Amino acid sequence: MSLNIEDIMSEIRADIRDKGLTGDMLSFADIPCDANPRHRAEQFDPDQLQKNVSYVSDHFKLTTDNPIPGNGLSRFFKKAIRKMIRFYAEPIAEEQSALNANTAQAIQQLELYIQDAQAQSTAALAKRIEALELQQRNNRLEIDRLQRQVISLNDQLTAARKESL
Repeated sequence: MSLNIEDIMSEIRADIRDKGLTGDMLSFADIPCDANPRHRAEQFDPDQLQKNVSYVSDHFKLTTDNPIPGNGLSRFFKKAIRKMIRFYAEPIAEEQSALNANTAQAIQQLELYIQDAQAQSTAALAKRIEALELQQRNNRLEIDRLQRQVISLNDQLTAARKESL
């Protein structure tokens, strides 16, 4: 039994027609996905960042060996087509996987940078709060000293007035 590519493609097209499938039935926009880049976040959410980083890190690898659905005959033809285009599809998948892996690493580095910047900012704020609290204690002591001095001067003024009378 000798089959050529035209026969295989005709068989697949017939299978698609028999199932009533059309090219406009599904687009990438129809594929469910939690992340939607068209809906921009209003503020930074570290939990969402961690969730996205984990997802990208876990799903960076593209594979060309996904399960083939269908009945026995259509699966046979799909496997045959897959083997015929493997030389073309695998390098593309490997290149995309490498890009995805580098993107995942870059996102991980950005997450670490954000965590480091937050830690440095927190440390700087704690140091500033400590300095302000020390300054407040010193100001309180100075106010108390000045109040005692005002009381002493008032007492001296009162005594001087009494003596002059």
